[in-house]
Amino acid sequence: MVDIHISTAALYKAHISPAMRSEACGDTRQLALVQTISARQALYEPGETLKNELSQAAGKLYQAYGSLEDSDQQALGARLFSSEGLITGQTPNDLLQILRRVDECPDYASGHDRAVVIAMMGDIGALYAATGATTGTDRTEDASARLRESLRGALAVAGLIPPTEESSRRVQQEGGSTAVGPDKKTERSRPAAEHIDRTGIHNLGEEADEVLGVPIEDRISTSRWDVAYIDFDRVADTVEPLVGHMSGSPAEILQTWDMLRGSPLEYQYLTPYQQEQQLARAAGASAFLVGLGYHSAVEVLEGTLRYTGQSIRHDEILSAGQKDAGHLFGEGAATDLMSEFFQAHTRQM
Repeated sequence: MVDIHISTAALYKAHISPAMRSEACGDTRQLALVQTISARQALYEPGETLKNELSQAAGKLYQAYGSLEDSDQQALGARLFSSEGLITGQTPNDLLQILRRVDECPDYASGHDRAVVIAMMGDIGALYAATGATTGTDRTEDASARLRESLRGALAVAGLIPPTEESSRRVQQEGGSTAVGPDKKTERSRPAAEHIDRTGIHNLGEEADEVLGVPIEDRISTSRWDVAYIDFDRVADTVEPLVGHMSGSPAEILQTWDMLRGSPLEYQYLTPYQQEQQLARAAGASAFLVGLGYHSAVEVLEGTLRYTGQSIRHDEILSAGQKDAGHLFGEGAATDLMSEFFQAHTRQM
């Protein structure tokens, strides 16, 4: 266990900022930097399949989003336009331009453009999952239900099969937050804290961009969100960097991405086969979450594995007392696995 100093003035003694582990342990900081570099590079320089999958998804998003009423456009883009979003203070027309750019000019779209597209897919996935996990929005359940209905119609016009309550329930059972992080509710809290600009795991995004040689004007912008605190012992005992605990976000993004690519309900996220396109989507979804710093490699690993037809919850892979991917891959293996996955879907020079 690494010795992590906690101020005697700290309000949350049992839960701490997981970034403190990077401050106390060079190994954790190096893992955070390595996974941030490989994730962001996949967004800046996606391989051909990932670039095409993003382009195709953006085209359908443009069609569906553009057909919504003005009020629904504002509501669906609320997270992106908010103080926590990637296009803070911008408008639905700005979002439509980004979607069009990724669709029609994929070679000239920026890493930031691609991140916005994936973020939008995540927001749609969270809307259908109805988990209430998405921060940065203030929407009642009635308002969410009305928005889901409006979006359902727009997606149907675009020739797509939107998720149902039942299909979303199945996805959550396999890859949702509770499924991949059974102890998340007790091991994580979100104390009130000042929002500051963040990017990359433990805020190492700018350092990663310097290593990659990305010009300042081309870098993925910072964003702000509620920082999670995690159980002290989990942070101290896990070499892999933690950020927000095990994540159901890959499932929410990938269910939407599959839907936008025409997958039938039963195959949205729960695909029975692996194709290069599915693998590229999985890499893109997790590269976004890791590259921008929302969730670390070990936190997105199980949701990614499940999408690719693998499970750590079958065949007695988890030993007694082990509850999640952090217990299996928390000594550095998660960074190795996910970084290799990102690199496989990055343009080869």
